[in-house]
Amino acid sequence: MTVLYGIGMILRFILKIALLPVQAALTLLMLAIGFIGGFANIACGLIGSFFVIGGICSFINGDISLGWQGLLVGIVVAVIPQALTLWGEEGLLGLKELLGRI
Repeated sequence: MTVLYGIGMILRFILKIALLPVQAALTLLMLAIGFIGGFANIACGLIGSFFVIGGICSFINGDISLGWQGLLVGIVVAVIPQALTLWGEEGLLGLKELLGRI
């Protein structure tokens, strides 16, 4: 029984060493997603705010339909990149935790 335990420990150690580059690559990918996602969030937030301002101006001018479209498009343009960035980072973090349990 102790021989099987020893073999298991050795195999586990080899597997941890083999998965080390994978975890390093996932860490770099998380940092890249955070960096690029930050720029995308800023750019899409600005574009979305322009749409919202345009929608409010359309309400003031009396075009209700265009105003609602501007508000909805502005909110969608501002929120979707943030959601994708968060979901991507959380997915990679979950994968890293799963590999860390091995």
